[in-house]
Amino acid sequence: MGYWHRMAELLNGPARLRFIIQPLLAILLGLRDSRNDAAEGREPYLLGLVFQKGRKAKLAEGLKTFSTPLVLAVLLDAVVQYLTLRTVWVWAALVTGLLLIALPYSLARGLGNRAFRSMHRRHA
Repeated sequence: MGYWHRMAELLNGPARLRFIIQPLLAILLGLRDSRNDAAEGREPYLLGLVFQKGRKAKLAEGLKTFSTPLVLAVLLDAVVQYLTLRTVWVWAALVTGLLLIALPYSLARGLGNRAFRSMHRRHA
């Protein structure tokens, strides 16, 4: 059984609400951090991570912020896999955790920074 087939099974399973709650939590964390970034005049998160010096510090800061939700997402996926499929694929749990937490967080932090900076400029 392939990864995407298993994901379809899990989407229809008893823990499908997590596919809404976990990305929503990641988006809220990203927006909170983007507001702080904009207030301090920092570049959007992904742009700073890719193009600025101090990438390690920026990556460490991002990991620190969403490490707990990421670990919980991976553990929750492993538990759901075991309960529904009677097996655990660690790589699949990690990929699912990254898709549900890291991707929404990074996008929300970058886009939120731009929006908050734009609002700050209009009010100034």
